[in-house]
Amino acid sequence: MKSRWHIHQGARIFIADFSHRGSNAAEIAAECEAIKQELAEQPLHSILSISYVEGTLANEDIIKHLVELVKVTNQYIKKRAVVGVSGYRRHLLYVFSKVVGDLKFSVFDTMDDALDWLAKEK
Repeated sequence: MKSRWHIHQGARIFIADFSHRGSNAAEIAAECEAIKQELAEQPLHSILSISYVEGTLANEDIIKHLVELVKVTNQYIKKRAVVGVSGYRRHLLYVFSKVVGDLKFSVFDTMDDALDWLAKEK
């Protein structure tokens, strides 16, 4: 599992790391399952999270896995940031959020900006 916990300015932040996977749906599926198991041990609506997706492309299988993940993780996430989308991919992210439904997030260009934003919630 590439995803991990990170402490930033005293805040505990979970980084859901889907970065640099190209269009490898099997790797995304495995990461999704590991994330579900990790977050299931946490209190509801308690997690500050970053979804890091730089270098990963969306295809039908990957989107399917991410939709299923969001259905589970939404109950644990308090606040979510997304890093690694720009240009047309940013527009696709907003379309994805409408398809999923209750998906609230803020998009950042850098990991540092996302970490700083989330750390204000501690």
